Amino acid sequence: MKNAIKLLTLACLFLYSNLSICQFILSGQIRPRMEYRHGYKSLPDSAVSAATFVDQRSRLNFDFRNENYQVKLVLQDVRVWGATPQLNSSDAYSSVHEAWGEAFIRNGWSLKFGRQEIIYDDHRLFGNVDWAQQARSHDAIAIKFRKNGLALNIVGAYNQDNASLAGTSATLGTYKAFQSVWINKVFNENLKISLLFLNLGKQAIDQSNGSYWDNYTQTFGTHTRYRTEKISVIFNGYYQVGKTNETTANDVSAYNVGLNLNYKLSKNYDLSLGYELLSGNSQMDTTPDYVADQHAFNPYFGTNHKFNGYMDYFYVGNWSGSVGLQDIALKLKYRKKKAFLGLDAHIFMAAAKVFDSFK
Repeated sequence: MKNAIKLLTLACLFLYSNLSICQFILSGQIRPRMEYRHGYKSLPDSAVSAATFVDQRSRLNFDFRNENYQVKLVLQDVRVWGATPQLNSSDAYSSVHEAWGEAFIRNGWSLKFGRQEIIYDDHRLFGNVDWAQQARSHDAIAIKFRKNGLALNIVGAYNQDNASLAGTSATLGTYKAFQSVWINKVFNENLKISLLFLNLGKQAIDQSNGSYWDNYTQTFGTHTRYRTEKISVIFNGYYQVGKTNETTANDVSAYNVGLNLNYKLSKNYDLSLGYELLSGNSQMDTTPDYVADQHAFNPYFGTNHKFNGYMDYFYVGNWSGSVGLQDIALKLKYRKKKAFLGLDAHIFMAAAKVFDSFK
């Protein structure tokens, strides 16, 4: 390791002597977290005992950059304390979280390729899910532009299980392929508007004969933020169309609308009032035309822990075919240096009609 750092340092000195500037950063992260769970993700049951454990994320980050390109490698190990024996020869808890290169072309354009985190706006549709110890990253290629307050990202991904001699099956990941376009414009210090389009393909498999094909869903919408010294307003509006990934695909017609009003009470106190609606499937409408469509909105790659309460009752691994959600939230936050204390109150309601067995 010392020799490698010396070589990189010499390389930087050589580049610097040729009127270039480079930077190499070696960093790490140790993040142990003790959790007590009783009622997390689902309402507590008196017959089920609470869970207590310590899990830990350990990362080693290599980051090299000069005026022409940047390369980053993030090695990661995520495990629960005691999940492996002390005399352990190997395990499956270590992985590569990021491994990408970015070439800076000219006039604000760059090309980024490899395993990378994709984060847009407030993480509603694309986030790194950093609350989860393993976090999220994608194998993708991105064409990026940033200049004069305008940012453009065109991203594509194509997944396959292995380097096979025949076939293009992708059963190990959450999707087969996607293409996305994200545009962000900073109009002034108060107003920012983003537009997002996502074309997501998931592989459907016919178990009777082993054939497979891709069904695509399209999501498009906006994230708008207006901010003054004391007040900020955040609006999200997205719509989904296309096909579901079942063998007999259904049409998709779903939407997501959210509005948050934030007010800075003082230097240390913030007050927030928000409403979000994620459409869902009605349990009362059984007409053929209605059942033939998927009405439940899917936030796909969003950091869902950030939304709808920190207890993760909704959209954290439990979305499929739901009745949707309405969330009215009132939040009070106290900040002091690097710490904060928050008090959140939520009113949760189904977005679609729910079957009442007592009627």
